[in-house]
Amino acid sequence: MKSKAAEFKKHLMTGISYVLPVIIAGSLVVAVAKIIAFLSGYTDLGEFAETRGFLHYVYLFEQVGWTAIGLLNLVLAAFIAFSIAGRPALAAALVGGALATSTNAGFLGAVVAGFFAGWVTNWVKNKIVIGGSLATAVPLIILPLITVGATGILMSLVLGGPLGWVNTALLEWITSMTQSNVNNVVLALVLGAMIAFDMGGPVNKAAWMAGNALLMSGIYLPAIIVNIAICIPPLGYGLATMIKKKNFSPELKESGKGSFVMGIIGITEGAIPFTLKSPFKLIPLNVVAGATGAAVAILLGAHDIMPPVGGVYGFFTVGSGWAYVAGILVGALIIAIGSNLLVDFREEKSVVKAEKAETKNDELDELEIEFDH
Repeated sequence: MKSKAAEFKKHLMTGISYVLPVIIAGSLVVAVAKIIAFLSGYTDLGEFAETRGFLHYVYLFEQVGWTAIGLLNLVLAAFIAFSIAGRPALAAALVGGALATSTNAGFLGAVVAGFFAGWVTNWVKNKIVIGGSLATAVPLIILPLITVGATGILMSLVLGGPLGWVNTALLEWITSMTQSNVNNVVLALVLGAMIAFDMGGPVNKAAWMAGNALLMSGIYLPAIIVNIAICIPPLGYGLATMIKKKNFSPELKESGKGSFVMGIIGITEGAIPFTLKSPFKLIPLNVVAGATGAAVAILLGAHDIMPPVGGVYGFFTVGSGWAYVAGILVGALIIAIGSNLLVDFREEKSVVKAEKAETKNDELDELEIEFDH
């Protein structure tokens, strides 16, 4: 059972890792176009779709970004299937991903299509064996026919409708949540905690994918919350090495510089070397910091105005950008102070050596020497 779960996780994470650059690139392009529009005095570039001039080209540039973001379901399904069955599964998975978009089955549909395409491809490769001169017909004709046909039937006739309904209901629920400040704080607490829990692991990636899948539907606030929480753990440990340098081994002090930079950029994995020193103490600290920082940003008024850009510098794509930065700093300081109070990050040998030296000094201090006259 554990091996099956690990296998499922591996395939899903492969798909997500290939989606990451597509979504990040698309978001950056859209954000740049939106900023140019704002500076020109416009909030919507749609009115320039049929015109000519500079802003028409900015509109076209924005569409490039939305096209990249729109590839999420195709890329996710394709590389989940690729992880399971290699290149022969790509055709069926691409079709399944496209159908997940057209039936509004969304992210959930793409995941189902990817796994199904991979599994059915392996089944065809293992079960249908033809020898002789017709052997080449299996990979070129029979396998694509069965895999694409089966995946297409599954997504268009069987699961497309139900998954589309689930996805629509989920979007409506989250949209209603984002209209209430209280619910926004709850959403921030949940997503912030998930992002900080395993720093690049399945829980973190689930929250990341949720935020970016919603971004495709024009709901930007969850992605903002995710971007805040991602910065907090690596930035927090980077600050921790600056606040109390003596508490860290030379290696971790050096890692702290990289972690600080990763925090600014928005790469949560920078916190992993520090968290591994004492996971039972530091994972709860990370979760509290991620949830608190995200919630503080929302309470202070951070809100969506365009597809957000990740990293600390992403504040310019967020309404009340100062609140965005303040939330990150609050969360980072919780980790920076808390980790130094909870954990000794020095190497064990160095700690033992220091303790022995301290004991020896104490013994020398207590030693009384008397001379007879």
